[in-house]
Amino acid sequence: MLFPKQKLQGKRIVLVKAKKSFKMAKLHIAEVQDSLPELSPWLNWATSKYKIEDSYEYLLECEKKWKERVDFTYVIATRKIPFMGTISAMVNEDNKCVEIGYWISTKYAGNGYMQEAVLLLEKEFFGLGFNRIFIRTDVLNTQSANVAKKCGYVFEGVFRQSLWVVAEKRYADVNFFSKLKSEYVGKE
Repeated sequence: MLFPKQKLQGKRIVLVKAKKSFKMAKLHIAEVQDSLPELSPWLNWATSKYKIEDSYEYLLECEKKWKERVDFTYVIATRKIPFMGTISAMVNEDNKCVEIGYWISTKYAGNGYMQEAVLLLEKEFFGLGFNRIFIRTDVLNTQSANVAKKCGYVFEGVFRQSLWVVAEKRYADVNFFSKLKSEYVGKE
C-alpha cells in the first residue's frame, strides 16, 4: 500500500498529518478540555484526567501508527484555525477496508467541517485502492451519525451493546455505516 498524502486540501478545511510537538499537544488539549461535556459520552479517553502529557503521547502514537501503515490520523484545520479536531483512517490492508473515526471541537461542530473531512479522507483512500469505508457511532450520538448519513454512507445495522462507555457506565449500541468504492460519487 502506498502512504496517503500528508496534507489533503478541501474547500474550507485542510487535513494535515498529526505530528508530535508540544505546540500541537497544547492545541489538542485545549479543544478537548473545552469540549469535554460533548466528547466524554462518546470517547472514553475524553475525561478531566486527560492532560497535555496524554495529548503528546497520543500524537507520538499517531506518528508510530502512520509509519506502521495501520492508522492515519489527520488534524482538521483551516487557514486561520490550526486545530479543530482529528479524523483517522484505520486500515485493514488484507480486507481492503478502512474505518473512519473522528471528533471535532464543540465550537466548530454543526458547520459541515466534519462532513468535508470525511469526504476528503474517502477520496484519498478510495483512490489508494480500498474498496470499503465504514463508520461506527454510538446510537445516541446523532450528530456523528448525521455526518455519515450526509456523506452518503449506507446504514447497515446496529451492533447491540458492543461498546462500554466509561463516563456513563453503560453498554452502548453502535450504528454501522459503510460506503463501497462502487458507490463513491467522486470517482473519476
